[in-house]
Amino acid sequence: MYFSLSSLPESHEGLPQRVQERLSELLRVLKSVIGKHQTLNSVDILRAAGTVITKVKGINFTEVNQEKKKVIFGEIYASIDSLAFTFGNVVSDFLMGDVDSQSGLGIPQTRRSRVSPEVALSKEEEVDVILQKNDSGVESALLYAKAWSKYTKDLLAWVDKRLGLDIECAKSYAKMAESAKTDIYMSTFKNDIEYSQVLLQTATALQTNKFIQPLLSRKTELDKLRKDLKEQWQREQKKMQESEAALRKARWTQVQRRDEYHKAQSSASRSQEEQSKQLDKKRKLEEEALQKAEDARDQYRSCVTDAGARRAELASTKTDILTQIRELVTQCDLTLKAVTVNWLQLQQAQTVSLPGHYQALCENAKMYEPGQRYAEFVRNLPKDQIHMESFSVDERSGPLRAWVSGVQDRGMCSDSESAGGSSESQSMDSPTASPGDFKRRLPRTPSTGTMSSADDLDERQPPSPSDNETASSPGPFRNAQMSKASQTHKLRKLRAPSKCRECDSLVVFHGAECEECSLACHKKCLETLAIQCGHKKLQGRLQLFGIDFTQAAKNSPDGIPFIIRKCTSEIENRALNLKGIYRVNGAKSRVEKLCQAFENGKDLVELSDLSPHDIANVLKLYLRQLPEPLILYRYYNDFIGLAKESQRVIIEEKAILPKQPSIKLNRVIFKIRDLLRQLPPAHYRTLRFLTAHLHRVTEQAEENKMTASNLGIIFGPTLVKPRQTDAEVSLSSLVDYPYQVSEFLLTLPGEF
Repeated sequence: MYFSLSSLPESHEGLPQRVQERLSELLRVLKSVIGKHQTLNSVDILRAAGTVITKVKGINFTEVNQEKKKVIFGEIYASIDSLAFTFGNVVSDFLMGDVDSQSGLGIPQTRRSRVSPEVALSKEEEVDVILQKNDSGVESALLYAKAWSKYTKDLLAWVDKRLGLDIECAKSYAKMAESAKTDIYMSTFKNDIEYSQVLLQTATALQTNKFIQPLLSRKTELDKLRKDLKEQWQREQKKMQESEAALRKARWTQVQRRDEYHKAQSSASRSQEEQSKQLDKKRKLEEEALQKAEDARDQYRSCVTDAGARRAELASTKTDILTQIRELVTQCDLTLKAVTVNWLQLQQAQTVSLPGHYQALCENAKMYEPGQRYAEFVRNLPKDQIHMESFSVDERSGPLRAWVSGVQDRGMCSDSESAGGSSESQSMDSPTASPGDFKRRLPRTPSTGTMSSADDLDERQPPSPSDNETASSPGPFRNAQMSKASQTHKLRKLRAPSKCRECDSLVVFHGAECEECSLACHKKCLETLAIQCGHKKLQGRLQLFGIDFTQAAKNSPDGIPFIIRKCTSEIENRALNLKGIYRVNGAKSRVEKLCQAFENGKDLVELSDLSPHDIANVLKLYLRQLPEPLILYRYYNDFIGLAKESQRVIIEEKAILPKQPSIKLNRVIFKIRDLLRQLPPAHYRTLRFLTAHLHRVTEQAEENKMTASNLGIIFGPTLVKPRQTDAEVSLSSLVDYPYQVSEFLLTLPGEF
């Protein structure tokens, strides 16, 4: 896939043709790969391919010699390397799930089958030739460019109006979700807020560099060039018309002068017998007519030559104009295609998570038992023992006992009388009063027989019946909504400004801190806090993603990073049967928050409340961001060679890993095991642990649809990849063999 200096001809005669052949071969291979895998047809690959084409067409072959050849072709080699690695990155991003599975720019096969064979098979030069043979070819091309500009203008107006409606819809979604106070549908409201944020982000991206700006820029460029070419063509046509008019005039003058000469000649021949004086006059007129005829003939020849030159110049100008129009229209179509795909990708991205969210909420709603919250509310009521008093007639203390009983009855039934009003009693009887309002209005009668203060009442209030995740210990955050991890902390009010371990922003007011581990957090962040209490001072933030694997392995006694062990353990506990556990991506915002939680809380992160897809996405992200993969760069070529050898053996035997491998396949397996044992101990143990986990995932393939082949496609580019600076890597090795290595590791008989 790259030019070789040794393969180029030493002489300059065949160099341009050889370079063009190599460029055509490169584009043909790239086109065939993209045609087979439409999802790889991204804007980055097309941009890199365009750079290669520009570099090759910009070569001045008259300046190429043996001394300058390496320098001149150096930029071409660099652009081809950039194309190769861009292709590899796009493949890796797609397989890891960072881009959508429908992100290709190519035309589907059913759509392509409807394209006219003549257009599909026509080359760029053939299109220009067809227009050059047409008298109104330039006018037709300019008319098409004008129609494209008009269509783009209407499209931009429609997209701008559509984005305006999306923005209004997003703001309305967010406003409605934020105005809701009941937490019964809190998860739905969160989804609405996230969806509104995605809508706003999508609208912003489409208004800037994803749709409107590039398409508007291309339209402006097309309009400017179209007007310039139209003026140039009109000037050339005017010159040609003037030349043709001069030619017609010269032809008419030549005919007239020739007729005058013939008349003068015949007149002179008739007057030979007349007087000599009259004869001399006739001959003089004949000579003058002959001279004028010759001058007219020379003028006519000059006009013919000038008209021919003008016609050739007009044809050359026509060719240049048609070429420029075709190239610009192609670029415009490419831009339109790219922005259309961007728009459709963003539309698909903003809706792809909604079915999963609503499905999860639907399952949670089905699990709710009617009356469950009411039962929890009753269980959380204060468990003060009620002493039943027997009533008897006591003449000595009757009035006093009756007065005390009246005070107690008023204290237990209505505090409106003690406050001097009846509004509380009316609110209690109101049909709109919620259970939460009831518990806030329930008075408390202390042992002294008097009403307690407001602070005492707040501290001893029972938990909200609508909140099944509240703190069980007394304190200022007793009634705050808390996650399972938050409930493990012994919280108190924050004493000094600190940084929140959940949202990573500064906490000044309304903050909480743990008395045991000193974790600081906003009160509102207690609901989503994922870091449990370790009952000792929490360490500072640890950089976990993107660091060297050896450094991460030092913090673990067995050499396996805690994030790998914790994520795989949680997935095996409750998500082995989940369909597409490693194929379906989690929500980007939740994944980023979970990554931040791992860096803040390390192995204290509570994962039981989180989506398994988010956990799987974090695991893939951690492995992908390693500076060097688990299978080190220096073993890449060896593993790729063994992958090729294993595939060749399997194809020859017409079977994929039979229960009893053949001698050849056993030999390959032993080589792979020996090569794996050459890895550093931490890398080897982690790779063995990870493949064992993935093997357990494949055992449930009938339910989770995660076969060894699918997992190999997902984890292959992460576990086995070449060094970025290696310019000798072919596109086939970037695409084909890494997933085969991973699949082979997952299907090895026994542990390696």
